[in-house]
Amino acid sequence: MRLLAVLDAPQTAALVLHTADQLAGRLGGGDICALHPSPATNPDFQSPDEGMPDPTQQARFTQATTARAAAVQQVFANWRITAPNAARSQWVQQTGDTRTIVRHAADNADYVVLGPASADATQATRQSFAATLYDAQATVVMAPPTPLPTFAQHPVVAWQDTPNLIRAVHAARPLLHTATHVRILVGEHQPNTVPDPALLADLRASGVAVTLERFVLAGQSVGEQIRTRATQAGADLLVMGAYGRPHFIEWLFGGPTMDLLAHATWPILTHH
Repeated sequence: MRLLAVLDAPQTAALVLHTADQLAGRLGGGDICALHPSPATNPDFQSPDEGMPDPTQQARFTQATTARAAAVQQVFANWRITAPNAARSQWVQQTGDTRTIVRHAADNADYVVLGPASADATQATRQSFAATLYDAQATVVMAPPTPLPTFAQHPVVAWQDTPNLIRAVHAARPLLHTATHVRILVGEHQPNTVPDPALLADLRASGVAVTLERFVLAGQSVGEQIRTRATQAGADLLVMGAYGRPHFIEWLFGGPTMDLLAHATWPILTHH
């Protein structure tokens, strides 16, 4: 398996690497590429009306970029000493357009691990997410805001009969089939109107302990209901399908509504 860990910020690099290490362990091993995309141009000067940076501004940008790369690489070096699955890892730093760099790297990965979503995420983090999920259409695993002791032993699937969720489930299959217990959440407008997912019979036939939990979609947001049930189930992974680009990115990075991902305490595997 080829795992891409995108390390675009020092403050989230350790979380990304920890999650990548856990994912590799659950998959029985894998090659981990720790990628640091380093911007070639100052993001404060992206449009013509912003002008060009003067020598002092350019020097500050270069110094900040160099310091950020060094800090991220040190996090990687520290992680590599103790991580159980770090033997087949490598550090890669590329300079250029962040979105282009990440998209090309994601094209060659089976799973891409990104940092947790938050309202204060950097522009580079948002670009990494868009490049991975929408440009490369890769399987994305988003790290939780704090490390968890287990990974995908008790996964929760937020079921929707959509191509995006089916793709996410397919990518998660190696994890689901080796889980201790899987819970499938089915939200319905009317009780018992959604057919049982084929995944339920598939997991049971494989000897996996699985529970189907139905709930009626109430006035509160669907994300809030899923978050509550996943937390109550002791989830250590949520499998869900990604929505269309504008709404989902707003949902991820602090839109006006109470979103699912910015308040999640577990990793999320998703696909578009």
